[in-house]
Amino acid sequence: MMTRTIVAALLSLMVAGCGDDADPGGLEDGGPSATDAGAVDAGSVDMEQLAATEPVIPETDSPCPTFETGSQTILELDTAIVAGSPTGIPGPMLFNWHGTGGSGANALRAIPSAVRSDIEAQGGLIISPSDNGETRRGPSANGVWYEVSDLEYADHLVACAVANHDVDPKRIYVTGCSAGGLMAGAMAMRRSYYVAAAYPDSGGLLGTGVRSPVDPSRVPALLTMHGGEGDVVVVSFQDTSERMQGVVVGAGGFGVDCNHGLGHCRAPGDLREAAWDFMKAHPFGASTPYASGLPAEYPDYCAIWTD
Repeated sequence: MMTRTIVAALLSLMVAGCGDDADPGGLEDGGPSATDAGAVDAGSVDMEQLAATEPVIPETDSPCPTFETGSQTILELDTAIVAGSPTGIPGPMLFNWHGTGGSGANALRAIPSAVRSDIEAQGGLIISPSDNGETRRGPSANGVWYEVSDLEYADHLVACAVANHDVDPKRIYVTGCSAGGLMAGAMAMRRSYYVAAAYPDSGGLLGTGVRSPVDPSRVPALLTMHGGEGDVVVVSFQDTSERMQGVVVGAGGFGVDCNHGLGHCRAPGDLREAAWDFMKAHPFGASTPYASGLPAEYPDYCAIWTD
């Protein structure tokens, strides 16, 4: 098994080897925070609450932003926001993390227009931050995303969105590609007490660091998408996707793996739309409606993961 030091050294090569030219979608390569085996970061949440059946929404002492479509700086991170107007029915919230060398605005291009329109129509939010290139708190493999500062950023926005924008606490989701896909995997595990479902795109979990949901009684639903054996940038993203499936399903969660075979961060639009349908079908704490099989409209390269 690779040590944390080796993983950090390998993933740092991604920064030098990938840029906007390498990935026209602005979703370049990198890695998530890698923590020492066994370390658990639950943020500021009172762990005694974790016996409850509802999601545990963090509290925040920082001033909340006004959620409007556009760009603003929130806790030092430039943040691209898509904000629908509240409808009276609580809406969904989707975090979208970019890859090395990318930006939140570019990462939004990976969200199909039909998905964006659906989230807006429901009065929901898409949150797509940009790495500011500065050292923040927490362990990180290559300086892209940090498990302390950046998850505290997510906690702050979740608290504000539930309190001020009528976001449904049972419909908080996460995605991202490459470094962002690995961060999506880390967030789903580290914030399993409020993340309902995740769809990492060429992401998942490395062989070091996050090993299980921080709250084993709450396991997010998972749809992974990757380019198969050719989806390799220093590490195999098929392996990282399958590793996360093993963690989630091994902890009693539900997982679907989609090997589109098109390479790194090249998931087709119909798969991304199916992933959003997957999210909507899996609000926090609900049993999967797909236990007996996936809907017919899912791509035939998607399959339910069995441990």
